[in-house]
Amino acid sequence: MLVTRRTSFMLRSENAERMMQDFWAPAFPKVQIWRTTLGLILLFGAFFAGTAGVFLLAARLIGTDPGAMLGGGSPADASVFFATFIGFHVGLLIVLPLLHRRGYFSLFGPTRRLNLRHFAIGTATTLSLAALLYGVMFVERVFLPDGMEPTVRQIRPVSEWVVWLLPAIALIFFQTFAEEALFRGYLLQQLRARFRSVFIWAVLPSLIFGFLHFDVATYGTVNALAYVVNTTTTGILLCLITIRTGNLGAAAGLHFGNNAALIAIGIDGNLDGFSLFVVGMELGSGYTAWSILSQTAFTLVLFTLWWLWMNRRDKIAKAGVAA
Repeated sequence: MLVTRRTSFMLRSENAERMMQDFWAPAFPKVQIWRTTLGLILLFGAFFAGTAGVFLLAARLIGTDPGAMLGGGSPADASVFFATFIGFHVGLLIVLPLLHRRGYFSLFGPTRRLNLRHFAIGTATTLSLAALLYGVMFVERVFLPDGMEPTVRQIRPVSEWVVWLLPAIALIFFQTFAEEALFRGYLLQQLRARFRSVFIWAVLPSLIFGFLHFDVATYGTVNALAYVVNTTTTGILLCLITIRTGNLGAAAGLHFGNNAALIAIGIDGNLDGFSLFVVGMELGSGYTAWSILSQTAFTLVLFTLWWLWMNRRDKIAKAGVAA
């Protein structure tokens, strides 16, 4: 029994180390900076071309102006918005074999498959966090002055919402996985294979990810910067989680769960086409800044607890091998 336990600890420890290192191994030997830079340019070119194409095609089919669909205020408009991320998927299918001599599935990890268990845990974690934060919001409403507290209202019948539920889930997965494949797949693998510094392979791509969410028109300058802090921090944590787990599954699940929560409760007037309920608040207000930064703090706490647990588990495994 003791020998079996030691062998189990040893195999688990060795497998974890190998999975971490093997995650970025597909990037070798095509890790030259010019390849990654050109790849990134081509990927964003494909994204913008795909976005323009999807909006123009949808506007023609629906018979409306493309600009009218930008807010994603109806199920059809929201569907168009999430479908625009096809550009990243198509771009990766072209860039990976063209510049790096590897395929799309190499982004997932050494097994070339998404770890569905990690994905499910990640999804459940962010959905639970969203439920907790909404619960905190309802408590806060009691203490906020009149006119400052957020409002909650149902914006569509349950029957209509149920009809769009499965398409919404599929499209949100399509959108979130496009971003994960690019930032925690392609960029993370390419940069980690070339550089050892966490500031290059985690912080740099996360800053790009963060500033892509900079939206002064919606949030105002201060809150837009707070949102950049939130998304940049989230991006860094997702990079660390991906490297630690050796698979894209956990990051994809965490991102998917975060965005899928909008299907239940969204933000009024901000991509709420799939939402059953919406929270009404002034997006440029101090309360919104507090909401954004408190979510960041909760996320950091959860990540820290997970990281400490992982360290303790690895320490126990190594102690078991030594014994």
